[in-house]
Amino acid sequence: MFLLSLANLIVKHKKLIIFLYIILSLLAFIGSRFVEVNYDFSLYLPQSLNSIQGKNILEEEFGIGGTAYVLIKDESLSEIENLVKDIETIEGIKEAIWLGTVEDIFKPEDFMDESIKKEFLSGNSNLIQIHFLNPNDSLETVEGVKEIQNSLGEKGVIGGPAAVSYDLQYITDKEVVYYSLVAFIIISMILFLSLESFVEPILFFIAIGVAIILNMGTNIVFDNISYTTHSVAAIIQLAVSMDYSIFLLHRYMEERGNFKDNNQAMIVAIQKTFNSVLSSSMTTVAGFLALIVMKYTIGRDIGLVLAKGVLFSLISVITLLPVLILLFDKSIEKYKHKVFLPSFNKSANFIIKRKYILLIIAMIIAIPAYLAESNVKYYYANEKVLPASSDSNIAIKEIDKLFSNKNQLALILPKGDKLKENQLAKELEDIEGVGDVNGLYSMVDIAIPENFIPEDIKENFQSENYSLININLNLPMEGDITKDSLNQIKTKVSKYYNEWYLTGESAIYSDLQETTAKDFRNVSILSVVLISVIILIAFKSITIPIILIFIIELGIWINLAIPYMKGKELNFISFIIIGAIQLGATVDYAILFTSRYWENLEKINNRNKAAIQTIVDTGRPILTSALILFTGTFSVYLITSMTNAKELTLLIGRGAIISLILVLMVLPSLLIIFHKLISISTINWPKVDNMRREKF
Repeated sequence: MFLLSLANLIVKHKKLIIFLYIILSLLAFIGSRFVEVNYDFSLYLPQSLNSIQGKNILEEEFGIGGTAYVLIKDESLSEIENLVKDIETIEGIKEAIWLGTVEDIFKPEDFMDESIKKEFLSGNSNLIQIHFLNPNDSLETVEGVKEIQNSLGEKGVIGGPAAVSYDLQYITDKEVVYYSLVAFIIISMILFLSLESFVEPILFFIAIGVAIILNMGTNIVFDNISYTTHSVAAIIQLAVSMDYSIFLLHRYMEERGNFKDNNQAMIVAIQKTFNSVLSSSMTTVAGFLALIVMKYTIGRDIGLVLAKGVLFSLISVITLLPVLILLFDKSIEKYKHKVFLPSFNKSANFIIKRKYILLIIAMIIAIPAYLAESNVKYYYANEKVLPASSDSNIAIKEIDKLFSNKNQLALILPKGDKLKENQLAKELEDIEGVGDVNGLYSMVDIAIPENFIPEDIKENFQSENYSLININLNLPMEGDITKDSLNQIKTKVSKYYNEWYLTGESAIYSDLQETTAKDFRNVSILSVVLISVIILIAFKSITIPIILIFIIELGIWINLAIPYMKGKELNFISFIIIGAIQLGATVDYAILFTSRYWENLEKINNRNKAAIQTIVDTGRPILTSALILFTGTFSVYLITSMTNAKELTLLIGRGAIISLILVLMVLPSLLIIFHKLISISTINWPKVDNMRREKF
């Protein structure tokens, strides 16, 4: 009754609905101008981690945020001194440390301290260490890096964490326009090929475009959204929700043949489509909402924005799209063309005749795919995200060649016991992979009274409450060797202190590794539970959720098994969220197929024939939806030079195709074979009288 009333309301008040959407879209567009975009990804890190607590203390007590390294070749020390003075005037920079900071540059090189020299001087190359007041990812630090680059010109290069953050933001900002445009063009081509009229894709883009604008405008309800979310939300929302439009249009075209009045055909189409579209959208929403349990809270940021976007897409497809279709019905008819996607008439018979073989193949693949997926390696280091040709990566390689690996850790200890601190520093130097260990009492004789130590030296290593020891690792940012050295450092520090904090990129990556392993498990479990409950309610069944979830989970295992077999690592965020996205976005195909199979089973009363007809009925809309998700994300993969964006979009696109194949080729087998079990555990599942004598 509710659906009938809603459908009648939509059809009767077309002009009012158009007017309301115009007003809401204008308000949302204005609102989107006031949405704050956050560039500081450190704010999303779990604040309970030892390394993050240390990072916060470093910023609050020592005024040290981000770090960068400037490499200058073939310049005199006096010229470098002038350059350092210019750099120190840039807003957001705390200090620039170089050879002249700790040595008399007018002294002959042979008389300089060797340990200091090797830190800042290598042949004709000089190194400057930059400390920023704000974190590496902050807008202030990124602007500071840009100013340093302007000051340097051709004289040198800049590397280190802050420079990596600058490149991440600069490259993403530059590329997002290109891949958004290409995604729009390719999706348009897919729609034109798969639909019957040149007008239909335009109506789809209007309906989903309005939903995207509403989503962007209502982001004002959040304090801010991350730059990553801001960059990808529109494309993902478009790609995952376009199928709702396709489902509604296909049903309307079917019903129009049964009614002379187009309005009545649309009323019936809305009623018959509503449950499957609602179930599909709710599963997608559930997949995104599962990300909110991540301790790395960028998952919450992405999840909430995309879940809200899918809800707006659902509302727009149910209310605005029917109005647009009815208003432009004559134009749709006038500009019809041939559909270029396959009809699935022949392939449907082929699939059902070989249903047992296809199911056996799927079962054989399932176990190794699951084991492979469980052993995928993933990485955290930001520099691995950037292309090798990026300025910061080129600079990092040059700096590492000349000055060993600039992998710096900060050990923060309670202030007060200089004997313990001095002894600890000596023990840390013995750990494999540890280069220099610099603290106040490793540089100054502990016998010297506190009052005799210059204040400018003390303030670099002591705050009101803490002492700071800088540790240089001659190791990569992450990996088993680095993790082993970090564990040895922590063990030694724990012998001397109950309270201590070890921070720096390597320490953060190590702590994150332990946290995100739990994130992956929690997101996977929650997404499966939420989506299972939605399917259970929609179908009033116990077995159907198990079958549908299994099909898509198998697709996820296969998808993640591919990088394992290739020996490739994945960015940890891609690894965590792909399961929720692929499950939430592509279980729609399984829901649509199962609900249409139910309808056909009631009419045909033959499992095999009902399955064949269902493949024919749903093949094109599912293929179109999968191709949209594939091409929309694959266009980003082809264009972007960012490794993490490449990986995630490839996983989403490939996942859509894998899910498509499994839904059309394996799901029919499961529904036919387990018919009796489904019938027992599902309310009102159609009974088939001639089960033993079914023929094609």
